Amino acid sequence: MLSIKNKIKVLICCIIFIFIIFIPNEVSANTDKPINNVFLISVDGLNYEGYVSMSTPNIDYFAQTGAFDEKAMAVRADTLEAGEASLLTGVFPNHHKHLTANDKVEVESLLDVLKKNQKSIMIVDGSGGKLKSFDHGHKKYIELDESASNKEVLDTLYDNFVKEKTFFNYAYLSGCKEALLKVDQDEYYEEWKDLDNQLAVFLKRLKDGGYYSKSLIILTSSRSSSPSDYVPLIIVGPNTKSNTKIEGSLIIDVAPTIASYIGLEKPYNSRGIALYNTYVVSEDTQKEVNSKWIEQLQQDRINNWVQYYKIADELDRTIRQLNSIKEEKESIFDFFGEKEQTIAKLKAQIWTERGIFAFVILVMGIGYLIEYKWLKRKFLLFK
Repeated sequence: MLSIKNKIKVLICCIIFIFIIFIPNEVSANTDKPINNVFLISVDGLNYEGYVSMSTPNIDYFAQTGAFDEKAMAVRADTLEAGEASLLTGVFPNHHKHLTANDKVEVESLLDVLKKNQKSIMIVDGSGGKLKSFDHGHKKYIELDESASNKEVLDTLYDNFVKEKTFFNYAYLSGCKEALLKVDQDEYYEEWKDLDNQLAVFLKRLKDGGYYSKSLIILTSSRSSSPSDYVPLIIVGPNTKSNTKIEGSLIIDVAPTIASYIGLEKPYNSRGIALYNTYVVSEDTQKEVNSKWIEQLQQDRINNWVQYYKIADELDRTIRQLNSIKEEKESIFDFFGEKEQTIAKLKAQIWTERGIFAFVILVMGIGYLIEYKWLKRKFLLFK
């Protein structure tokens, strides 16, 4: 029979066991394996059609080691600043308002979330300084010329990462976009091949340095260079499913997904949803993951309705303004109609007065003529 002391020990152990089993932790992808670094590589000019038609063995192999979506929906943006801001904030350009390099990002970005949580940040800007607005002084910002090659950007990214050991590393490459703008299919193909080779070199350097296995690496493009609006999205890292093809992802999902993988809250007002279908989770935590996903989908549903109401209100205001303009236009037309009628009346009155005046002149002329003839006859009688 157990002593009172042993009974207390057993009771305490049971309480601890129950606490561990039934108290849920926040769902994130980094509960098993740590993520020491994050690499977000955005290549402007990518598209779904090029990805599936070009020969890119290294990128294909890289995708097979993680989760990938060949047809992630990109944002429609006229400028790279607007597209990259959507990638980093998880909202569309009409919300973040960062359309040119002179504009400010009006919503919280992933960089702001990282800053609040004391995470170091590095930006390698291969656009020639168009992403300078994301440099707030608390990050390492490296500006490269817009003509910088894929090798220059990726070498700069790796060399400075090794030196600084920054947690979040974001690089923008413009090579494919520049080749596409030249409307040269051969040059675009060569740019894809170069990207494929340089990415392989970059990943090998990460492996040789011992960083690859503990790094979350994402390769994508914020905007598509084809009318389909589709771009490839590849996610590789600790706790990421391997050789897994996903569907239905959006580029605005990237920022919330990164935040979830590293156990942080997604940027405030982000419209994206963490891609939980890329996670490796045990059966015990699958329900939690599903619940979290449902919760975010429900929140997104609410956000959609709120946005719908805003659009409906804006539409009502626009309709009222159009009706007001229509009424004002009709009023102006009525005024001009009345004006034309008044002018017509005045013209008629003038012509009437002229007619009367002409008639009076005619009568006077006839009178003078009669008087002249009468006087002439009278004077002739006295000759």
